[in-house]
Amino acid sequence: MLTHVISILMLIALFPANLFGKASEMVLIPAGEFNIEASNKLIHVDNFYIDKTEVTQQDYKEVMGRAKFSFKGRDHPAEQISWYKAASYCKKLGKRLPSQEEWEKAAKGQTKTKYFWGKKPDAAYAWYGGDYDLGHHPVGQKKPNSFGLFDTSGNVWEWTSTADAKLSEYSGETLDKRVVMGGAFNVSANLITPNSRMSLYAKSRLFNVGFRCAK
Repeated sequence: MLTHVISILMLIALFPANLFGKASEMVLIPAGEFNIEASNKLIHVDNFYIDKTEVTQQDYKEVMGRAKFSFKGRDHPAEQISWYKAASYCKKLGKRLPSQEEWEKAAKGQTKTKYFWGKKPDAAYAWYGGDYDLGHHPVGQKKPNSFGLFDTSGNVWEWTSTADAKLSEYSGETLDKRVVMGGAFNVSANLITPNSRMSLYAKSRLFNVGFRCAK
């Protein structure tokens, strides 16, 4: 009996503790219809889990090894991360990047106002309008939305899995771009709404772009 228990413990030790993600640090977003503001389309989104916070620098280094961040801090969001590296990180944990639709639904927190907390900007819920020199901030310090998600508005833009299928004006080929959502610490209040978006080259590594995973 003792030998059997020891064998099981040794087997468990072979696998990293976060192999299947940290479920206690993820939130279940229920399935349902959802209106995408940019296109004013009503779509159905299946239920999914998403990280409560942006992936931190400590989390990232534990999985991916060394990394170069612009503004360093173990509990600060991992930035200077390309879309490819972000997708790879999530995959290593049995997760993935959320789609634009999933991200927006999660960020809204079942509200219909401009911001997930109301109609007007409120620094109690988001980092925004800051000086570049001050940088981003540790995750989870502002008030969360109704799903319990932190920093979906401001702090850093977040990669999604959604491609922005635009054609090059020169070659006519599809550009390798992906959608980022949510705004950042250094943008105005108008750019930290749940539907704030822009597209970046997937290889981009920027000081104000991070990510969170879904599954």
